[in-house]
Amino acid sequence: MNQSYKAFTSKDWPAVSPVPGSPAFGSSATRSAAPAVDPSNVLAFVTGLSDPNHSILIRALLDRESLPVSDTASDFSGLSAGPSAYSMLQDRLDRIKEESALKFLEFRDKWRKRLAFVQLHPFLQRNQWFQQDLAGFSLIGKGTRKEAKMLYLQSLHDMASDGERQVSSLSGLIFRLQGELAASWHRESVSDDRSKLLPALEAALRNGETELFKRVRLSLGDLALDTFTERVARWDKRVYGSEEELFRGIAWPWQNARYRSGFEGFMESFADLAQAVCGAMIEHYQRKWDLFLRGLAPPQLSLFPRAALPRPIITPAP
Repeated sequence: MNQSYKAFTSKDWPAVSPVPGSPAFGSSATRSAAPAVDPSNVLAFVTGLSDPNHSILIRALLDRESLPVSDTASDFSGLSAGPSAYSMLQDRLDRIKEESALKFLEFRDKWRKRLAFVQLHPFLQRNQWFQQDLAGFSLIGKGTRKEAKMLYLQSLHDMASDGERQVSSLSGLIFRLQGELAASWHRESVSDDRSKLLPALEAALRNGETELFKRVRLSLGDLALDTFTERVARWDKRVYGSEEELFRGIAWPWQNARYRSGFEGFMESFADLAQAVCGAMIEHYQRKWDLFLRGLAPPQLSLFPRAALPRPIITPAP
């Protein structure tokens, strides 16, 4: 995702982690020379994601775990594991990956056609974006930020909105899957207070991580607009020999031999970024649920200290 972001914006990934309440990655205020992660802030970041109500529940469960218990307490080996939910995860995520790849193939094909010279040029021409003089063909105006924004809104805004919808559609599939996984997991794993700890932790983090990905998705449109207006500005000195040559070079930062115009290059780079966001989302939830659904292993007992009742001394019969 970092490479896709830099290819599209010509900037490094934002250094500031998009924790709840902070700007999303589309904001220029969060961009810096290089991404940085401070391990000491990981706990604070996770805490920022958690729901206070669930945090209270987890605290109560931990307090109860510290009380003396009888020998009838649940076995710790594989505590809170969800084998049925795990099988569901593998099957459904594979299908989501396939659907995501197919949707972006369709997206690229559709917008290659809509951004082609024969489709977009007549529209821009009717809106009087082109002028001709003795030197050749050029765009109207000087390329101020306001003019670049208007050009973006008339040429690429609908494409970026459509790309954001593709990410939103995938998000919906994943979030619905989460609800089904949690329900299946709880049915097969929760039997006592001890087995509620892991599901409670997952539930505490779920809304926060959902909001995190939502902000990233909603930032895509603003990122596309800001990137275009910043990088395409000042076109008053660019003169071309024909209108078709001018059209190909309008979005010049994304002009590439692989693409028929800078518009197409912008779309492809934006699609790469949107698809990378989807890929990061899928990978995150796959790793998350793979971790939770395995349950807790015996060596992790130290995470939940408990004071066991003293065992009675049994003397063998003579």
